[in-house]
Amino acid sequence: MTKFGEKAEARMKALGWDQKTLAEKSGVPASSLNRYISTNEPRMDIVLRVSKALGVDPTYFTETVAKAIEPYDEVISVVGRCKGGLSAEQKRRIIEILIATEGE
Repeated sequence: MTKFGEKAEARMKALGWDQKTLAEKSGVPASSLNRYISTNEPRMDIVLRVSKALGVDPTYFTETVAKAIEPYDEVISVVGRCKGGLSAEQKRRIIEILIATEGE
């Protein structure tokens, strides 16, 4: 079991949940969730989704999550997956942040 898996299992037990319930509440497919708990540490976007579903701060997992990716890659990954769900205003705000010069 992964370190992430140990923490997730402990929290699920406290809530009386099984992996299927966590999968439904987090939106992470059950097969992927099983893999993250059993063998592979998840990406940070998965940690965020699971921590929200479990009602814990993401730092509950971050001390033990071994797989870390570069912040830039993480941002690209998350924005890429969410772009269809962003409003025009949210997209405009992201662009403003990206093109802002230091100190603005």
